[in-house]
Amino acid sequence: MLLLGVLATLFGITMVLIAPPTDKAIFFYAFGIFCLLIALGCFTKGRVRQFIGSVVGCAVFGLGVWYLVIELSRGAYGLGARGEPSVGNACLYLVFIGIPGATYAYRARFGLRRKS
Repeated sequence: MLLLGVLATLFGITMVLIAPPTDKAIFFYAFGIFCLLIALGCFTKGRVRQFIGSVVGCAVFGLGVWYLVIELSRGAYGLGARGEPSVGNACLYLVFIGIPGATYAYRARFGLRRKS
């Protein structure tokens, strides 16, 4: 966890510092904050870690749903090339990344579940 936390901190700070002074800066800031959330989750324990992990899991799932909706509206059906957006790639993202993130958020319940 220490290595992941350090690398996520470095990526987050770098993304915030290199954000261009254009309308695209919001994407740099958003990704930087996402990386810093991951780092914060690595350096905390207990309910705080569960809460931050749940936020990250929900964000990853939400991005996957958004990606799928965008691709369905574009009509890019099928499984495109590995680096090209398509409905198939959006489904793969949801299956392998989005749903596990949502599952973690559901199981951790944002750290609000009482221990039995």
